[in-house]
Amino acid sequence: MRRFIITGAPGAGKTAIIRQLELDGFSVVEEAATDVIVAAQAQGTAQPWTHPSFIDAISKLQRDRQIRASSQSGVVQFHDRCVVCTAALAVYLGSSFALSNERAGARQERSNLPKQSLLHSQSWLRRAYRSPANQL
Repeated sequence: MRRFIITGAPGAGKTAIIRQLELDGFSVVEEAATDVIVAAQAQGTAQPWTHPSFIDAISKLQRDRQIRASSQSGVVQFHDRCVVCTAALAVYLGSSFALSNERAGARQERSNLPKQSLLHSQSWLRRAYRSPANQL
């Protein structure tokens, strides 16, 4: 199965594209962070991103969705964000995020993530978030 990741800034239209692709009959994997936020806020947590378990909750939901999606049929699958996006969010929030566990899970799903650790990219991610091109 060929997998494509749709990523970009909040409000850029990623989810709208994913919804249309799903309507067109493609296999899709929805983004996890928004659902984690909505669930936590429904339970009375106003700012779930301030809790230490926030990134772990996103990672778990994302992993569960990817595992479920790996059993779907089709030759093409589209993902609304990915583990690298979760790592970027962790860096932005100042959280730690061990991609080694995510890479191990991805290998079980026969995914093709890079073999080297992505944690060394934190300084690059910080620069990317501060780049004038990413400022509204």
